[in-house]
Amino acid sequence: MSPVQPTTRRSRGLLTSVAAAAAVVIGASGCSIDLSEFRPGGGEEPSPSPTPVDAAPLLESALDTLRDQPAVAVQGQVSETKNSVVSDVSLTTTSGGTTSGTVQTNENEAEVVQADGKLFASAPSEFWLDKSIANPDSDEYDGSWVRISGSQLGIDPAATLAPDALADILSGMAPNGGKAKLENLDGTTAYRVDLQGSGNSRVWIGEESGELLRAEVEELTPEGAESGPRTRLDFTAPETGDVQTLYEDVLTVANGELKGAPDARMPVNWNEQLSLDCETGGSCTVSGTVKDDSSSTDNGGGGDLSVTVRMDAKVSNDELGSKKCNDSGTLKSGGTVDLSCGVDFNLAPSSSPVSYEMSGDAQLSTSALSGDARSALVSAIEEERDAAADGSTPSAGASESPAAEETGGN
Repeated sequence: MSPVQPTTRRSRGLLTSVAAAAAVVIGASGCSIDLSEFRPGGGEEPSPSPTPVDAAPLLESALDTLRDQPAVAVQGQVSETKNSVVSDVSLTTTSGGTTSGTVQTNENEAEVVQADGKLFASAPSEFWLDKSIANPDSDEYDGSWVRISGSQLGIDPAATLAPDALADILSGMAPNGGKAKLENLDGTTAYRVDLQGSGNSRVWIGEESGELLRAEVEELTPEGAESGPRTRLDFTAPETGDVQTLYEDVLTVANGELKGAPDARMPVNWNEQLSLDCETGGSCTVSGTVKDDSSSTDNGGGGDLSVTVRMDAKVSNDELGSKKCNDSGTLKSGGTVDLSCGVDFNLAPSSSPVSYEMSGDAQLSTSALSGDARSALVSAIEEERDAAADGSTPSAGASESPAAEETGGN
């Protein structure tokens, strides 16, 4: 047996250097959303209302109207905490949780789509560095669709911005009593309702439309989550034609651009050096253990989720040439998974054996969706689109909260 002794290198190099993939983490800086200093009407002081109304029934009526909408469009800002980076968002989310739009962090903008609880972003490499998201296959992220979690993006649209989900969150913060007074909201008269939970959380409801126009919430926390992002969002109701266009746009991405998409929801890495073991006759096996690397990075992971990982290996010799093999497995958060594959050079028996020095390389990657999973995603979008066209209200897909286990595929 001829062992190969690996040494440290990037995941694409020789087996002698696939032990660890360096994750470049760049801390981003930005301004916080100071809700306490925000004033409607472009900074003007609000005008006293001569006709205050009961706040709770007004909010309840506005939220009932919101629930009846097939989709809601938002523009504004979100941040994870008071002092974290602020992202500008422009997102449209349907009642079923299908989403399309953009999220911009610093100067880097990401296109975003979500359907059936699965969230993807396409962005330049600088965006991923700003978000401190890195993996052994992150050199493929630039301009490609990548599966991420809501916590990595800064907001989970299906869990927080789908009309029913948003209405449920705000309903849970409804005041027990009190009055709502009219204010000048960017040239529109609107009632301001102060919400429970924080003196800085409030919403504005149009005097004439009775619809939710703006919300400033310290923590927009979805059901089942412990916390949510700080938000300052303006709301509009999209036209029916715009909603159907959204579905077609998301279907275009799902059909043609998600094949081979990597999965960044969990940072992964080799748990130890890879091994290459060869036997007389030319049979060689590449083996390695992959771990959830959340404890040593700051780019996601945690919770109860699963990610498909894949090893693509190549064993080579100058005289014999090279052969390839691969293996895939499901890595659960906090755990490890063993990968192993083999090649055979089929060397003929000889009375004068010759020794060959074998070398190899291997790449560790992730896979967001198997072929069947992508087909199921397309079907789910089509079903939701058709239901919306018929006037029915589909249920939102499961969010990508850490509590929801989601498995990718090969």
